[in-house]
Amino acid sequence: MTPMTLTTAAPAPRTAPEAPAAPRGRLRRALPVLFPVAVVTGIGFALQDRADELAALVLRPDSVPYLLAALAANALAVLLSMATWRTLLSDLGPRVPGRTATRIYFTSYLGKYVPGAVWGVLAQLRMGGAAGVPAPVVLAVFLLNLIVAVLTGLAVGPLAAPWTIGAEAWWLVLPGAVTLAFAVRPGLLHRLAASAARLARRRPPETRASDRGMRRALASATGSWAAGGLHLWALAVMLGAPPLTALPVCVGGFALATATASLVVVLPDGWGAREALLLLALTAVLPWQEATAVAVASRVVCTLSEVLVGGAALLLTLPRRPLPPTDPKERT
Repeated sequence: MTPMTLTTAAPAPRTAPEAPAAPRGRLRRALPVLFPVAVVTGIGFALQDRADELAALVLRPDSVPYLLAALAANALAVLLSMATWRTLLSDLGPRVPGRTATRIYFTSYLGKYVPGAVWGVLAQLRMGGAAGVPAPVVLAVFLLNLIVAVLTGLAVGPLAAPWTIGAEAWWLVLPGAVTLAFAVRPGLLHRLAASAARLARRRPPETRASDRGMRRALASATGSWAAGGLHLWALAVMLGAPPLTALPVCVGGFALATATASLVVVLPDGWGAREALLLLALTAVLPWQEATAVAVASRVVCTLSEVLVGGAALLLTLPRRPLPPTDPKERT
């Protein structure tokens, strides 16, 4: 019998106590919740004295045409934004059937309501790959579409400047001049996309869109901002804004607010950031309470129209199931 040896376990290495999370990191994680809550609280205080009066104005029978016009205008804006994306897809990648392309776009489009900017990209990568579109092409289309939307939004935004900022806003014409330069020389957009990819530590797009395709995308994106601004204009006029003055304020303010808020990726669909910027523009043509009501109504109208258009598109593009084979005996 071999003697039993006693072994003592080596003492476990001491681990340094976990450092508490940095205040900056905690603030970054809390921002997606705190910022919308702060905006909702501010809206509540702004409307508390006149909530019933403003609700009566919005819900009166003669407001129905304005609400329907606002829904139709934003629905048109959504369809024009899809046209921009499809223009870039058809120009950069292999041919994709219209039903499939529509389904890919609206699946990723409705994903913008989820916090973070990755869900729409992931949906496009997965569905685009199933449709035969290489991943580099999907990423290039996504990046170029985002750049085109932001550039054209910043170019349309200065329409509101004379009424919101005044004569000091002359420098806001610069985004429009830059966008015009990209329309003249669309190849510059590819350099911008490559720079954006490098900043995000991603490989620059390898595929290039044609000049004609880029100009068509810029035109449809500009039309989308104009149609989206008309929905805000209808709501503002409904609550008493002067129609002629409110038109450039609403079109420019909506484009600038939405394009800027779309860059705040930690907030679902820029919630809160867009409303705060819209208020700054709308107070040029409406009192504070009415401007707040229009900003809230705009969010409701946009969400409803986007869900209706996106849901209808997904239903209309459901994969067609093949009919079951019929028994030859049943024919006789």
